[in-house]
Amino acid sequence: MSERSCQNVSVRREHLDHLMQVLAKHRAFDATQVLDEMGLLRIDPATVACAYVPEAARSLGEQWAADQVSFVDVTVRVERLHELVRRVDEILDVASPISGPTALVLVAEAEQHTLGAFVVALRLRAAGCGVVVRVAPVAAELTQLLAANRFDLALVSVGCQAALESGAALVRTLRLLSRAEMCIFVGGAIPLPDDGLLRETGADRVLRDVSALLAEFEECKQDLTLDRGVRKTLKLRRMSAAKGDGVETSR
Repeated sequence: MSERSCQNVSVRREHLDHLMQVLAKHRAFDATQVLDEMGLLRIDPATVACAYVPEAARSLGEQWAADQVSFVDVTVRVERLHELVRRVDEILDVASPISGPTALVLVAEAEQHTLGAFVVALRLRAAGCGVVVRVAPVAAELTQLLAANRFDLALVSVGCQAALESGAALVRTLRLLSRAEMCIFVGGAIPLPDDGLLRETGADRVLRDVSALLAEFEECKQDLTLDRGVRKTLKLRRMSAAKGDGVETSR
């Protein structure tokens, strides 16, 4: 099972229809059994979670907008999608050793849709990243988490305008706790252009496609390294000036 299972996969309509029928059944839902059934269709667990679950969620949203399903039906079926993602996550946790950066995935407060964040986390695990997910964490929780763990990057999910202020607060807290040494990405379905989202949140970069994350992370890491070098140079200049060496602190 690899990252390739989560990328460039075409979803076949008949297989998606089968999954939608399973989600709609009134019998008890067994995620392992569903994955076995999809396996008989030659669809591995990672592909189910990374490709078919998002399409199923999109289809449910369209049915809800068209008033074809009730709120209760949508709630139950989305929870079943969550169960599928959690089961695949358990499989990946055993099958995929950590070989990449460690990531903290955060869902902003007031954001009602968390399925996408868990799918993103699963895709990162499939790529060999270590991942921790938190939904609407408070500052005290983040303080404790970052004191006990080292993260190379953070992704803040903001899906709607109501969650924007909370997302910006998360970015500020991460910046403070990491001493500005963590790459902070922000993304999600919020209908804001990238430059506006950066301006409103103060993140390092906007990420709309998780497949581009590793390349974006390397570029962001280089930017942070250069920025640390500039800060160190300015600090040395100030120290020299304080000693009376006559070094200018302005540039």
